[in-house]
Amino acid sequence: MPLNPLTGQFEDYTNPQANEPLAMRMMGAAPGISASLGMSSRRGANTLMRGGYFDDATRFSGSRAKYQVFQNGSLTPTPATRKSFLFGSRRFADDAAARGSGKMAFAKTSRVNNAFYRPRNLSRFHSLSVFGGSQGSTLYTYAQGHRLFNNTQKFGMGALRNAAGVGAGEAALGPGLFAVVSAGRRMDLRGVGNLDEFGTRIQRLAKMNNPALMQGRAGISYAQAAAMTPVARGGMSATAYAAANAGTTSVYASGMAAVRAGQKGVAGNLLVSSMGGLGTQYLGGYFRGAQGFARAGGLSEAAEKGALRAVSHLDEAFVNAGIKTSAQTVLEGGVFKNLAGKEILKTLGTAGGAKVLGARAAAMAIPGLQFVAAASFVYDLGRMGGEIIKSGINLARDANKSLQGSINKPMFGMGYKDTEAAATSRARGVMAIQNSRLNARSVLGSEAAMMASHFG
Repeated sequence: MPLNPLTGQFEDYTNPQANEPLAMRMMGAAPGISASLGMSSRRGANTLMRGGYFDDATRFSGSRAKYQVFQNGSLTPTPATRKSFLFGSRRFADDAAARGSGKMAFAKTSRVNNAFYRPRNLSRFHSLSVFGGSQGSTLYTYAQGHRLFNNTQKFGMGALRNAAGVGAGEAALGPGLFAVVSAGRRMDLRGVGNLDEFGTRIQRLAKMNNPALMQGRAGISYAQAAAMTPVARGGMSATAYAAANAGTTSVYASGMAAVRAGQKGVAGNLLVSSMGGLGTQYLGGYFRGAQGFARAGGLSEAAEKGALRAVSHLDEAFVNAGIKTSAQTVLEGGVFKNLAGKEILKTLGTAGGAKVLGARAAAMAIPGLQFVAAASFVYDLGRMGGEIIKSGINLARDANKSLQGSINKPMFGMGYKDTEAAATSRARGVMAIQNSRLNARSVLGSEAAMMASHFG
């Protein structure tokens, strides 16, 4: 390795990473976009399943109030105060809380959620309030990307707004689409655990994003009751159920009744219906419909539109593919149980069939993909930490050498110690030089003799 005259150290110029600064090496080890998105959606799904780790805090509640968490069983998060904002600016706090100017309490809450020296941040967010960060809200949300598409008609947003019934000037998307798809799938497979805690989380989400979910609506007709499954009716006949629910009720109340009765899929439907943005509810409902829960109950108006659209897409695909069966039957009973391999391929060959079956497969795969993304994210964080540790060790070693100076170095030779191998190598080199010189003299002598004989 050559000696660097500026540093006085031998450096390996053949390794391009040997002399890169720490910042560049850390950027090379930083997690990718897919790993970051997967990790964030996994944390969001865990928060939906278990709540935020700051919610209902009994210790340090005064200091945690600035992060706008749910406390003492309240259904609404703590309003923003001066302490919620960086530098404690009263102007920002007053504008955001009183006039809804959209000043988000970002810096402090972002630091709390993204400081990965706290192990709990690897699994959950600090509060359910991260799913209420719609436009004009002071609530922090980890998913900022949805705001980029709320004011555009491109990328299919115009069609989505029309399908979901989003009004002019109203935000179509809210945070947490992939998180709610994952959490809904996990609830379908594992159940919701404590129903009281689940009901509290749904009410909190609905209060922030969709208060209509908890408001009363017209009673259930006999036709609607007949379309429900016996489990959803609690074992009652359609006539008796319609009579018992003739008054006003809410989607939340009827949905929770179905959840307590053991109706599969209603918990995930309620979760989708409580998310922010009609477009998000519509897309979440599309995933729920693709999984076969369009008729399970617990869907808001926008989410129900999405679920029914998924069913109609598959019905249209069956018609185009010449398959004579009902999409709802296939989705509820299982694709592979109700369709042959050739029929599945024909369905995938249509635009509508590819959308629905793709959404169904994605909903099933997202929890597993999130786990893989989280593992990749943690590995990349470990590499970044390793670069810092390695740089610290190298810095300490170089500082120690600099401190020693020439105290341990001899007056001549710089401490060089000869070895037998080095001596042998030098001897062979000297022999090679001598042979080269002898050969050169012989050649020059022959050439001189020939010129002398020719020119005299």
